[in-house]
Amino acid sequence: MKKFLTGILFLSCLSAQLISADLRFVVIGDTNPEFLNQKDFSHFEQAIERINRMKPDLVINLGDLIYGYGLKSTRSQWERYLQVIKKIEAPYYQIPGNHDVFNERARQVYLDIFKRSYLSLDFKNCHFVLLDNLEDGLWGKIGSEQLAWLEKDLTNPYWESAFVFVHIPVWDLKARNVRQEWRQFWFEKIHPLLPKGRVKAVFAGHSHRFGPTRIYDGIFYYIAGGGSPRLHKEFVRRGGGNFFLLVEVSTNGFKVNVVISNCAPNFFKS
Repeated sequence: MKKFLTGILFLSCLSAQLISADLRFVVIGDTNPEFLNQKDFSHFEQAIERINRMKPDLVINLGDLIYGYGLKSTRSQWERYLQVIKKIEAPYYQIPGNHDVFNERARQVYLDIFKRSYLSLDFKNCHFVLLDNLEDGLWGKIGSEQLAWLEKDLTNPYWESAFVFVHIPVWDLKARNVRQEWRQFWFEKIHPLLPKGRVKAVFAGHSHRFGPTRIYDGIFYYIAGGGSPRLHKEFVRRGGGNFFLLVEVSTNGFKVNVVISNCAPNFFKS
């Protein structure tokens, strides 16, 4: 059932170039600032500059959009975030991360501003499903209402390919604070829906690194939490930096390019 994948194409921060494809979309995650600089989105802004030069068809953010945690009011952070994302030239979509909906009050603020925490959309011959797997403050949880919505959404697919996006990579055993019941829930309730819906890949953030990439029943699972000021120490040691993914879809399938957006990242201290 499970396989590991190698051979993902890496593009350097200086030489990233466009490749012919029917559809290009960017995936970026964990673009939140640090605690001491809660309104400093410079890493995200640097990535936005590179993203705009690539002219993708759309951009999807995997969550952890602001610092959020522990603060009585996050509205000023959201105001700054809203200013930053205006710079993105392509259509832009997002899901919340644990920094964004860290308690019920924070979730309500998020919903007040953005109205919804999960959605789907069509673009050309592709379908995109953005899920909220932080319901009730539980890392990895997708509730019954969202599950029923997803089942209906993926029924009778009219698209050629679909892609799914979450914040917490429940399939990754290194993802901390994820209860075993939510790992099982994913593979018992969510994963079986994906082949029927022509889903080709699932993308998650949360972990501040790229990979490991896995394949379950022919569906690729990626971890891409590279937008943060802090990156995992081992990922940096192996040559990683702040990054986003450029996914290129064609009639022959899809290709994932890891584009380094910042050549001088800080270390993530675990």
